[in-house]
Amino acid sequence: MKSSSTLVSRVEKTIRQQRLFRQGDTLVVALSGGADSTALLDILTRLQGYQLRLIAAHLNHCLRGAESDADQEFCRVLAARHAIPLEVRRIDIKKMAVDNRLNLEDAGRRARIEFFDEIRLKYSAVAVVLAHHADDQAETVLMRLLRGSGMTGLSGMAHRNTRGYVRPLLEISRAEIEQYLRSDGLEWCEDASNSDTSYLRNSIRLQLLPLLEEYNPAIRIGLATTATIIKGDETLLSELTEEAFCRSCRMEEGRAVFSAAHLGSIHPALSRRLLRRAVTQLTGTLEGIDQGHIESILAMIASERPHFHVVLPRGVSVLREYDALIVARSVCPTPVIDAELLIDGPGRYQLPWGGSITVELANMTDIPKEATTILLDGTVAPFPWSVRTFRHGDRMVPFGMRGRKKVKDIFIDKKIPKSERRRIPLLLSNTNLLWVAGVCCSEISRITHLPTSIYQVSCQTERSVVKKMKETMEVSSLKE
Repeated sequence: MKSSSTLVSRVEKTIRQQRLFRQGDTLVVALSGGADSTALLDILTRLQGYQLRLIAAHLNHCLRGAESDADQEFCRVLAARHAIPLEVRRIDIKKMAVDNRLNLEDAGRRARIEFFDEIRLKYSAVAVVLAHHADDQAETVLMRLLRGSGMTGLSGMAHRNTRGYVRPLLEISRAEIEQYLRSDGLEWCEDASNSDTSYLRNSIRLQLLPLLEEYNPAIRIGLATTATIIKGDETLLSELTEEAFCRSCRMEEGRAVFSAAHLGSIHPALSRRLLRRAVTQLTGTLEGIDQGHIESILAMIASERPHFHVVLPRGVSVLREYDALIVARSVCPTPVIDAELLIDGPGRYQLPWGGSITVELANMTDIPKEATTILLDGTVAPFPWSVRTFRHGDRMVPFGMRGRKKVKDIFIDKKIPKSERRRIPLLLSNTNLLWVAGVCCSEISRITHLPTSIYQVSCQTERSVVKKMKETMEVSSLKE
């Protein structure tokens, strides 16, 4: 009995240190009927002073016929013995795997998550309590190491994950759990499928770990300890990444915008973390995004090409436009807009593609202070004017120059992203291009004498290109 109370005290210490739940909380206990979950339920009922409201949840995977039904009945009796409610669901996991093209392990995991989340919501529980222990942690680390993983994966299972699932037994070994059950005369179910080495986790537990124990008898403890150390380092690095993300990334319109130059100037390890952080921000997960995808983005950053576009899994697109590196759920080409607006005098005119043009009478003392405002001589540029978007072949004589220049080349010189060029208004008088709004004005707009009529023209777009360029420059200047 002393060993049992000692183990309960150790679990209670973990609960306090990790702040897994508090006195009086409602908890959903994942109950399979195996040794681990049977011990977990018993320990939770013995916690002194917690007065927990427990709900047991059992998912019958329907994989072992009568044995699966026997496990379900065992859980019913066990829950009744503890006088707690039991929620049961039967799911044909094999059929679910076939229908959704999943392996049995993945199908089972998804079914359990859906079931436990539903029960947690039903009872307004603060957490779902899982019975993973130190041996499970060792197996998890090895499994992820074999598949290839970074620090996040090698840190193993957390005491609490982002879904609100908690694991109070992570410091307890399987041998200690079985000893706890035997010392109190408690029975449990043995799942025959746990001996099937066709499952990777089973083969690691039954074949690989015993082999490694020949080299290090304490390998299970060592792996669990390593996971704990890595978890601490990972927590610190995640906090530093979060700080760097807030400084170096601008979230706008459902996309993350970085300075390519800035990402290329910092340590590649931090760049990778920032990119993964951006994907997580947009999709909520890194599932399907591997190291190769992140490296492809780093290659974009290192490339001398000013424009680059790659498509990643989960509908993520990454677009490079000069120094702007944009990570988004989807980067769609800007639709070609070829509308034309007639301006016949002062007033405010709505642009067909968003934004507006305002024309007002002015005088020479009204000197424009913004690139989105220009003064025009009404005698040199008589009404009617027209406003339209960029067309291939457009040319103008830029202010201060003599020869004509392609508007496309002006965009390139000013590093205007391709996705923005069709949103920039072009102002014309007759066939003379007067102004590429916010970007460049024509030599024709030069006022050489005191005009009889002078007009101030202001452009307001849904997203000013000038503002966008300014913000990009600000991001570029950020330093770690």
